[in-house]
Amino acid sequence: MGYPHVKIHDSTNFNVKGKVRYMSVFCSDDDFSATPSTTWQASSRGVCLLTEITATVITPQGNIEATPYKSSGTSYSEFAVISRGGNNFAVTRVVTATDESLPEDYVEPTTQQK
Repeated sequence: MGYPHVKIHDSTNFNVKGKVRYMSVFCSDDDFSATPSTTWQASSRGVCLLTEITATVITPQGNIEATPYKSSGTSYSEFAVISRGGNNFAVTRVVTATDESLPEDYVEPTTQQK
């Protein structure tokens, strides 16, 4: 039994490449590459905690280093390379809300409030 395979979504308009680093010397780091709007997925992970994801965004103006995702060791598995505007990019964890994670008193906004 292990952690879910790491997935990295390319949310930019450019190709990206990078590296997923794991905590243990017994875990092999992964190199990844993705094209716009596609998701790369690791082929294995086991019980390896993730410590860093670096990404290089390949733009017509040249290669730009995204702000990396760093952790002391996480089991999270879903990440994205995003644009922060201009030539500023970052690797971030993907967070999705489920009905179970919403507060009991949560009320969906009306159309006018949205």
